[in-house]
Amino acid sequence: MTEIGKTAMETRPSVYILGAGMAGLAAAVRADKLGLRPHLFEATSHAGGRCRSFFEPGLDRTIDNGAHLLLGGNTGLFTYLSEVGAQDSLKPMDPVQFPFLDVASGLRWNLQPSAGRLPWWLLVPGRRVPGGRLSDYLAMARLARLDPNATDSPLTDFLDRSAPMFARFWQPLARAVLNTEAEDASAALIGRMLGETFLKGAEASRPYLAPAGLSQALVDPGVTHLAAIGQPPSFAARIKALIFDGTCVSGIETDSGTVAIADGAVISALPPGEAQRLIPGLEAPDQFNAIVNVHYRLEQADNAHRFLGLIGSAAHWVFTKGDVVSVTVSAAGTLADEPAERIASRIWADVAAPLGQKVEQIPAFHVIKEKRATMAQTPAQNAHRPGPKTGFDNLFLAGDWTKTGLPATIEGAVRSGQEAALLAAECTARRAI
Repeated sequence: MTEIGKTAMETRPSVYILGAGMAGLAAAVRADKLGLRPHLFEATSHAGGRCRSFFEPGLDRTIDNGAHLLLGGNTGLFTYLSEVGAQDSLKPMDPVQFPFLDVASGLRWNLQPSAGRLPWWLLVPGRRVPGGRLSDYLAMARLARLDPNATDSPLTDFLDRSAPMFARFWQPLARAVLNTEAEDASAALIGRMLGETFLKGAEASRPYLAPAGLSQALVDPGVTHLAAIGQPPSFAARIKALIFDGTCVSGIETDSGTVAIADGAVISALPPGEAQRLIPGLEAPDQFNAIVNVHYRLEQADNAHRFLGLIGSAAHWVFTKGDVVSVTVSAAGTLADEPAERIASRIWADVAAPLGQKVEQIPAFHVIKEKRATMAQTPAQNAHRPGPKTGFDNLFLAGDWTKTGLPATIEGAVRSGQEAALLAAECTARRAI
């Protein structure tokens, strides 16, 4: 950056962003686009939070902390990728389909949304869930009309739990999107997801995968962009306290000293517990669900990059990339309390046959347990999500656990950061008058 460029950046209003997960990165990138000078603080040595990749010596491979299926309707994420010049970092799956296997019966099917908003695919038996009735799909439209920021209700209020559709569609959808069992899940949050993806047609439903890993696809481009504008994240910078002066944040106390805030704004993109530690009187979700991921290294590589949903199995989703198979168990419950060896053996018993492998030969594995992976996305917990504004004039919230109206996913995190950056820009403009 030239000296002129540095001067221009230094004259911008500052926004101080706490936490370099996807919400914090999105906030920093959007803040730059809005003419602010972003200062990003991260307590750990890396960005991305729960969305990251790392090298696992036992497998001799780079793996993701957890598998994520991204969809074409994730407009916030794709805007972020465009802003950091990483539009091509994700691989679109073609054709648009979601393959499933019922482990008990051996039945296989592909869920295949059609192009355009007219859901004619629901009339074609080969493109929808076996045993599903057209009336079952009307629930999608009813759910999509719900207001996620109004009074919520259980998903099961809208469904026939005895219908095949419940086990073959609604249960895997609730687990994948909400990390919550369908019996407990928020109807409004599922409805919002359906309204932005499946009910908009094939392109909005198209799955995208990260061939080189989540860090390279989503995280590293954001960090590189911030470094290029002269505002790289500050790592190993834990926030000890916020200093308040009346209705404003006047300083940030870190392990290395205190940062004074004059006319700037602050965005907390921290996990709920950390945010509550720093912000007086902050309400937040207090129930969380686990996710367990098991990564296996096969002896022979599969050149395809694919995924498979499992029904009636301890395993929920299977992602294959080269010689690494990554298995995700959402709403993992007590499974996360079991020893890694037992988890790997139990999961392998379900996924070996679909992968064409021998059950008795468990390959090298690595188990990752996230016991507080997401908030429990129930109607009650959804009501506890705080909005982006706080009781302090220059302090805003971001994070997948905040009231975005969306499920607590990467997309929700990114949009929350983008919204918080806009509020911060408006705040600094007011304070400059």
